[in-house]
Amino acid sequence: MEKRRLGDSELFTSVIGFGAWAAGKTGWGDVEERSIVEAIQTAYDLGVNFFDTAPFYGYGESERILGKTLKPVRDKVIIATKFGLVWDDKGGLVKDVSRKNILREIDESLKNLDTDYIDLYQVHWPDDRTPIQETMETLNELVQSGKVRYIGVSNFSMEQMEEARKYAHVVSLQSQYNLLQRSVEKAEYPYVERVGMGFIPYSPLAQGLLTGKFTKETKISEQDVRRQFNPLFKDGEFEANVEKVEKMRAVADRYGKPLAQVAVNWLLAKPAVATVITGAKNKEQVIENVKAAEWKLLPEDVEALAGMTK
Repeated sequence: MEKRRLGDSELFTSVIGFGAWAAGKTGWGDVEERSIVEAIQTAYDLGVNFFDTAPFYGYGESERILGKTLKPVRDKVIIATKFGLVWDDKGGLVKDVSRKNILREIDESLKNLDTDYIDLYQVHWPDDRTPIQETMETLNELVQSGKVRYIGVSNFSMEQMEEARKYAHVVSLQSQYNLLQRSVEKAEYPYVERVGMGFIPYSPLAQGLLTGKFTKETKISEQDVRRQFNPLFKDGEFEANVEKVEKMRAVADRYGKPLAQVAVNWLLAKPAVATVITGAKNKEQVIENVKAAEWKLLPEDVEALAGMTK
């Protein structure tokens, strides 16, 4: 599989990455650990070397499963995890990227992943209560100690990245980016491309919408994480987005490819994109994800697809 350099780091990532949120099991319906393990193993066998997780995914369960499965090939893969999303005593979600919390979370993640270093340690979400300088200087210490190889940020604005880069060597931005959610095109993606950082899109299929499997009549459970967190699935928005996806079918049919592959391939046409995080709950989904990197959209179709989904 094609590999691309992640920013100016020495990490060369497979263009298709493995997103392990579903490995946390919580909020993803019926997820069998056996199927997840098989999916991770299949991804590695097919050339995927970038695996992305976070302790937030199933209270550390995703990290534990990923670490256990990749243990035999640890020196051949790039493990990326995050920090800064924690649960409080009342079960609420809190953003905390303070020095104290980073030092706590890093050791927990190393234990969960059963490894002594993390290749890419990412701020999961910015925390407006903690100075960026405090966060970055703490991360510098982790790099110096050998616990972390490279620093990344996730969901940062352009201004927050500029501030972070004053204090640390930040190699990548991970943010939501797909044909239906393109707000990063206004500032964040151009900034990353301009300064030579790597861009890592998550949710490339808009959590399933860009697979074309939904119709306007599809009912999404109120307990589904997509219904809870993703505005694309809200009443009214959902139906309009299904219509946009239907317009893409003409392009997909011309290439003889599934809509999901078209959506991922569109992201791979972006020069700053180093790896696209694709989620999977079983090996069949992994196989389909990997196929998206085996062909290329023509430039005119990259542009046409952007117009169809505005």
